[in-house]
Amino acid sequence: MKTQAPLPMTKYAFDDPGTREAWTKGFRVTLVNFLVRAVIWVGLLITAMVGPDRDGSQVVTGLAAFLSMVTAFLLIRPARKLQWQLLVARVLKSGPWRGCTAVRRPDVKVPSGLPVEVSAGAGGDDAGDGPVGKESRVLSARTWRRRVPWSEEAAQESWVVTSEDPRLPSVLARRGGFDPVTLHRVR
Repeated sequence: MKTQAPLPMTKYAFDDPGTREAWTKGFRVTLVNFLVRAVIWVGLLITAMVGPDRDGSQVVTGLAAFLSMVTAFLLIRPARKLQWQLLVARVLKSGPWRGCTAVRRPDVKVPSGLPVEVSAGAGGDDAGDGPVGKESRVLSARTWRRRVPWSEEAAQESWVVTSEDPRLPSVLARRGGFDPVTLHRVR
């Protein structure tokens, strides 16, 4: 049986070793994925531009040109994930973890993401100006991809970080800082 991770008492959520390890592992995997795809794309692009054009081998140049266009589109997903992970890190470096409860609300419509009602638990007095305040409200939970992974484990006891900057989203994660999602205000 798993033991429940206690709420860390660090000044910033990113200072928690478990949170930092989970974020660093995900970031490293995504960065390597992006760099491998970028190297393949550059190699195909160079082959298409200065490839062998003698002896009727235009097939290699044409295939490299086609594949360079395809691999350019394959760079979009890891680039979006990297951008999202940097946003999450920025929020994690802006405040401490606080306990909260998050409940999925399928009856509420949000423009994008998953409707979630979040109520801050302990530490609600220092809630900051972000989306998660002192009272319970419905927010839009999003990740870098279209589908938002949601587990009932996340609904029971979660951790939330709220930034002092109201333009930044909040970050909601399972206990231990795993599976983060960003929380945005519903307009």
